[in-house]
Amino acid sequence: MPLALRLGLSRREVRAGLRALAEEGMLDLLPGGATAVPAATAKDVLDLYALRASLGALLILRVAMLGPERLAPASAALAEIRAAARDNDHVRSGEVDLRFQDALARIADLPQAAGTFERLTARLRMFVRALHMDYSQACDAITDENTAIHDALLGADGNEAARLWRVKIERRVRFMIARLPEDDVAPHLWTTLAGRPRMRPGDGDPRGAAH
Repeated sequence: MPLALRLGLSRREVRAGLRALAEEGMLDLLPGGATAVPAATAKDVLDLYALRASLGALLILRVAMLGPERLAPASAALAEIRAAARDNDHVRSGEVDLRFQDALARIADLPQAAGTFERLTARLRMFVRALHMDYSQACDAITDENTAIHDALLGADGNEAARLWRVKIERRVRFMIARLPEDDVAPHLWTTLAGRPRMRPGDGDPRGAAH
């Protein structure tokens, strides 16, 4: 098995790893031992983001309870986001945005919830690549959204940070769905699954793009 040779692992270890990825929905196992990246459908995207919306809000509320002194890893990730925006590096902006989110999940000190959230992040990376997402116009939006969440957490305002998180997810879903075939979108499914966040005048256009 070429993959086993490349990784320096046994065939059994590689097969176990591929089965685990398939169970996570990140690979399709085909006859003859072949694998393929599964096609992204609107239902897949909405399913993943409904989970991220709810689980992320829970983790953010927990971070606010722990206090701003725990925010150093998220603050470091936010500094990377700002640097990427200054360089207009949209590829790096998208990646460090996800690092910021995973940093918040780990800060929450809820290992099972954080582990699930990070697995969802891995699936999201797969969707981003499969859909050839372009964030060239989103660097500033990503920075502004994460700065607002970070500032709310610095002020120990968990409810506002969680609300801003839901607004961010709402934008992200609409950005991704707009890039899927129109007949693949189930009407009202997102609103049914996740509801609508409370929008405020300073939140900007909910149709904008960010992770």
